[in-house]
Amino acid sequence: MGMRIAYVIVLVALLSAATLRIKLKETLPANDNKVRPKILDALKEYPESVRESLRVWSKVPKSAFYLFISNVGINGLVFSCQTYFVVYATKTVLKITEPQWAIVMTFMYLSISLPGILAGLKMDAVGRKRFLILGYLLYVPAMLLFVTADFNRLLLAFFFFGLGQMLQVNSYQVILGDLIPRELRGKAVGCSQFFMYLAQAFTQVFVGVLYAYVSPQLPFLLLAAVAAPLSILVMFRVSEPSFKEV
Repeated sequence: MGMRIAYVIVLVALLSAATLRIKLKETLPANDNKVRPKILDALKEYPESVRESLRVWSKVPKSAFYLFISNVGINGLVFSCQTYFVVYATKTVLKITEPQWAIVMTFMYLSISLPGILAGLKMDAVGRKRFLILGYLLYVPAMLLFVTADFNRLLLAFFFFGLGQMLQVNSYQVILGDLIPRELRGKAVGCSQFFMYLAQAFTQVFVGVLYAYVSPQLPFLLLAAVAAPLSILVMFRVSEPSFKEV
């Protein structure tokens, strides 16, 4: 019953957000095509749409492409590990109680709210790249703490994890907007989402096999191991533009 109530709350929140977004104004001028596309025609054009989305990376700065690679690489693992957090913590290994787990999740979101505001202000003042790198690096202590945590260490682990995820997601979106002209932004974001979901699908299977048949700790340690080289990739291959796109 508790979960049913929670799902209803989420449904109401999503409907409210959708209603508010009706008020959004397009920043690009609409084209002259008034005919609605047919589903069959859209399916026929899908392969060409994928190819056109891939070609967008040749029209934008190289930094945007490396940003795309790092985002696809980290998101698959983060998403897959999140699936097993609650199982690992409450059922399989750590054996904390479900009320304790609820406290940990509540603490995570409350504890990163103030740093999130401060990071947004500093991001505009000193640049976004260093916050993206910090976001990746915070996954390392988060996962190392998580695999052997008690209740108190879980609080610290998920403070690091929540802060890292917030910095990673926000910094990525802002830098991508800075690098890519708005007339190409839809293709770039669409391509990024396409490959991110593909990566998540395959990583879910891979992480599930590791968790069930090799070691339940291994997926989380793998996230920590991958986050470090991806932060190095961003450090040396991603440059913030001197002129930011609008």
